[in-house]
Amino acid sequence: MLGRLRRHLADELLHTIRRFHTSCGMFHCRDHASRQVILMLLTIFVITTGCSNPTPTNNDTRGTPEVTDVTMRLQWLPQFQFAGYLVAEARGYYRDAGLNVTILPGGPDAVPLPLVATGANTFGSTGADTILISRAQGIEVVALATWFQVSPVAFMVHRDSGIRSPQDFVGRRVAMFYGDNVETEYRALLAATGVDPTSINEIPGDYSIAPFLERRADVWPVYATDQPYTARAAGADIELIVARDYGVELMGDVLFTTAEFARKNPNTVRAFVQATLRGWQDAITDPAAAVNIILARNPDFDRGHLEFEATETIKLLRYGIGARCVGASDQQAWAKEAELLRSLGVLKTAVDPATVLVTDAVDDYYRARGIECQR
Repeated sequence: MLGRLRRHLADELLHTIRRFHTSCGMFHCRDHASRQVILMLLTIFVITTGCSNPTPTNNDTRGTPEVTDVTMRLQWLPQFQFAGYLVAEARGYYRDAGLNVTILPGGPDAVPLPLVATGANTFGSTGADTILISRAQGIEVVALATWFQVSPVAFMVHRDSGIRSPQDFVGRRVAMFYGDNVETEYRALLAATGVDPTSINEIPGDYSIAPFLERRADVWPVYATDQPYTARAAGADIELIVARDYGVELMGDVLFTTAEFARKNPNTVRAFVQATLRGWQDAITDPAAAVNIILARNPDFDRGHLEFEATETIKLLRYGIGARCVGASDQQAWAKEAELLRSLGVLKTAVDPATVLVTDAVDDYYRARGIECQR
């Protein structure tokens, strides 16, 4: 009976995702109502059915994976943003760890957080802010690795626009993706620089940067790893305004699963995380080889675009604690982000990062190599 109820609620939730998420792309949910509805439904799902898993609890954290067939849900298409997973799969690191991993693309109909929270997928990639917001909503997910130690979000402007800082946004047309990590970073940037949001002409954003190229928008939020290449390829002379230059340091992509899966399947989690770390180490050491692996999987991708993405992605991976331990989670950075989200009203309740982070697999990976990540 409980199983049928769980399946029914999961089906209803996924149907809602498809109905609402018509505007999702590289960023998180771009419709504030959509995000709130999905989080509400996830909360109901968790309260009603729990994130139950029939696998019995296993306290051995060094043995054979309890679950061998697992899925990994990306946020978007398989590109260099996800090179660690793609290289680990291509080079057999998951197989060597005793796992059969299926990597699945993300998109409007395949948003990682609800798919993992409902048990449809095992692991997923999402933003640190999404993890914190979900925990505040009572959705029991945990971060296993922090890949992007700093956010990839930037604000793109034409060099000849005269816009050099957030103060220059006043009176300008700023594209905005409401209800997602872009808006969070934008609001934090304005607050940090003392800019009144009502002095800015906000316009709805679009995944295509055509409105920016056609000068119908003055400021365009982008992933610094992606759209700047497209803009320059189209002939635009651009500059990027980055929030961390003004003291706003948010994080980006993290690997996550449910708290219950991590508790009941520690060997599977360890195997998956550490195999992925091997993949990321390879991708950082030899990004050209990683690009070749991605192109073999997706021949229609542009090599130059992937090479640009690789260069910019590695900067995010090696920022802060990532300079010595790629994938490590800095609890102070998580606490700082939680505090910032609370100050902006994005988090309605306090979230203790210690309850969100499961860092054993990453920390032990480096400890075995004589490196202490947490100082």
